Amino acid sequence: MKILYDHQTFTIQQFGGISRYFFELIKRFNTVKSSCSVGAVFSNNAYLNKNTYLGVQPFFPNSNFKGKDFLYTRSNQYKSLKDLKAQKFDVFHPTYYNDYFLDHIGKKPFVVTFYDMIHEKFHSQYSELSNDMPVYDFKRKLAEKAERIIAISETTKNDIIDIYGTDENKIDVVYLGNSLERTIVGEQRIVGQEYVLFVGNRSLYKNFEGFTTVIADQLKANSLFLVCAGGGAFSEQEMNFIKKMKLEKSIVHIKKIDDSILSNLYSNALFFAFPSLYEGFGIPVLESFASNCPTLLSTGGSLPEIGGEAAVYFDPYDQNSLFSAVENLISNTDLRTELVQKGEARIKEFSWDKTFQETMKIYKQIT
Repeated sequence: MKILYDHQTFTIQQFGGISRYFFELIKRFNTVKSSCSVGAVFSNNAYLNKNTYLGVQPFFPNSNFKGKDFLYTRSNQYKSLKDLKAQKFDVFHPTYYNDYFLDHIGKKPFVVTFYDMIHEKFHSQYSELSNDMPVYDFKRKLAEKAERIIAISETTKNDIIDIYGTDENKIDVVYLGNSLERTIVGEQRIVGQEYVLFVGNRSLYKNFEGFTTVIADQLKANSLFLVCAGGGAFSEQEMNFIKKMKLEKSIVHIKKIDDSILSNLYSNALFFAFPSLYEGFGIPVLESFASNCPTLLSTGGSLPEIGGEAAVYFDPYDQNSLFSAVENLISNTDLRTELVQKGEARIKEFSWDKTFQETMKIYKQIT
C-alpha cells in the first residue's frame, strides 16, 4: 500500500501543529511495509526538509523577493498534481483543505483530516476568519466527497456532525501526539525570572488580550513575567495594548523557537496558560504535560477532553473564573506539584506511534 500526501501544509507552514502531525506520520513509514510520498519539490518547513526527507529542497529560505510565495506554491502544486495524475498510489491524504485535486484524483479514495471548526463557529465574530471563508466551502466539499474523515478530537467530530450533518459513521477520531522531551534538570534557564508561559499565535480567538487584561495586576503584584513563545512579531495593535496595560517590563517575547527552546520554557515556567475560546485539539497541552509544567486551560472546545484531570480550568468568558484560577496556581505550590504528577500520567495516553497505527488502520480499511 502506498499513501500520497500533498504539499499544502508544508508550503503554508514553517512551524505549526498541522505540519508537525503529517511529518510524524510520514517518518513512521519506515517501520511498516507500506510506503508514502509527498507531492512537493521544495520545503522550508522545520520538520519536513532536505535533512529529514530526501524528496525536497529548500526554496530561497533566506531571501524575500516579489513573487516568491507564488512560485513556491505553484512549483509544489505542480508536483502534487503530477503525482496525482500518475495514479501510483492507493490512498491520497491532502494535508490541508484546498480542493484543487478533486478533478485529478480519478477513482482513488482520499482521506481528509479536520483539525477544528474554527472558521465555521467564529467567522461572524472575527474578521480574520471571515476573510478566509473559502476554507469553509473547501471543507464542506471535502467532507462530502472523502471516503473517510479523521477528526482529531471528539469535540471536532461532534462539530462536523452538527455543522455539516455528516454521518457520524464516516468519521474516525484519532488523537495527536507530542514531540517534546523534557529539559534536562540543571540546564540553564532561558528566562531567569519566574514567569507564566503563553505559546503560539495570538489570533483573536486565542484570547491573548482578554487573558492578559485579567492577569495584568497579578503579574505586577507577584513580580512575574508573561513569556510569549513564537506567534510572530507583536503587531502595532498588540504593542499599543501592552503599553496601555503598562506591561512593557512584564512581557518577554521569545520570537525564534524550536523544540529545545520550547522544552526549556515549559520546564521552567510557573505554569503554562492556554486561554483559547476554542481548540480542535491543542498540542501545546501535551507539550506542557511532557515538560512537567503545571497547566491552566480554558474550557474552550476540546481542551477539557485532552487535558482531563491534569489541568486547572476556567471559563474564557468569565473574568472572575480566570482570576481565581490564576490566583490559585500562583499561591498553591501543592496544586502545581499535583498537576505535574497528573500531567505525567495523562501524557502516556497520547503518542505519535498510536496516531500512526490508528491512521494506518483507516488507510487499510478503504483500500
